[in-house]
Amino acid sequence: MSEPINHNRRGFLTRLRKPVESMNQPETTPRLVARPPHAVDEALFSRLCDGCGRCQSACSNGVIELNANLAQLNLDYNECSLCEECVSACPTDALHASIPVEINLRPQFAEICNNYLQTECRLCKSSCSQKAITIEADELPNVKDDVCNGCGQCRNSCYIGAITMGLYNN
Repeated sequence: MSEPINHNRRGFLTRLRKPVESMNQPETTPRLVARPPHAVDEALFSRLCDGCGRCQSACSNGVIELNANLAQLNLDYNECSLCEECVSACPTDALHASIPVEINLRPQFAEICNNYLQTECRLCKSSCSQKAITIEADELPNVKDDVCNGCGQCRNSCYIGAITMGLYNN
């Protein structure tokens, strides 16, 4: 004869399985500033980046600067062309090619946007190589956060300055 199943034990074992499933998704440390493309997790980045400035020197667009001896991205005057020269120049692997390109910036559109003011303009949409911007008539453009890589091409294309790049932590 078989023993009756004790549901209490089964419930106990099921509860033990749940924390293991959540361990498959690594926790990421939120970034407080924008980092160059292919930057490792923020906690590891702050340990690995020694402020040597090689990534800054290698950046042909001049968008990498050092702040508190850590590399950060400044897209106020130019865009990141994603050339990966900074990754090649990094001796400490704080920027590593195995990390997906993700710049933690997203475009934010001001109400001075021509499209919002009923003057048809699609420059930001046409300049976006990722096709992350959608535009509806007489509305502010929308960004698909899961598609946008934060490079700043859209910001650079806006001749009236209606786009700023703001921090984004998914």
